[in-house]
Amino acid sequence: MNYWINFASILFADAPQPTPAETPGAGNNSGGAFNPQILLFIAGFVLLMYVFMILPQRREKNRWNNMIDKMKKNDRVLMSCGIIGTVHTVYKEKNEIVIKVDDDSNTKMTFSLAAVSRVFDEPNDKK
Repeated sequence: MNYWINFASILFADAPQPTPAETPGAGNNSGGAFNPQILLFIAGFVLLMYVFMILPQRREKNRWNNMIDKMKKNDRVLMSCGIIGTVHTVYKEKNEIVIKVDDDSNTKMTFSLAAVSRVFDEPNDKK
């Protein structure tokens, strides 16, 4: 421990120490004045945050809600886990969806509505 304290004192031994006249706010009141330009900077920053973060999230949420509202039986859906299936039943009050993943064995799986990442427009639209 003493080694690091000695090392730091050697490094900063020649550093000039500020005099009371150079210290901001000492003596005269020049360092504590209010700068109105800072309000413009803050307002601009808030505006940029709104435009680049909040608006795109709001648009994406509206797009997803419209997609879920228009979803009906026999629509092809892509789940967030990568499973592609056909909508069998939608329970909007329980926020659940039942999809059929295999037509031959009639295999059905239940997911949360939040797991739907895409509804295909046409039956052959498998991008």
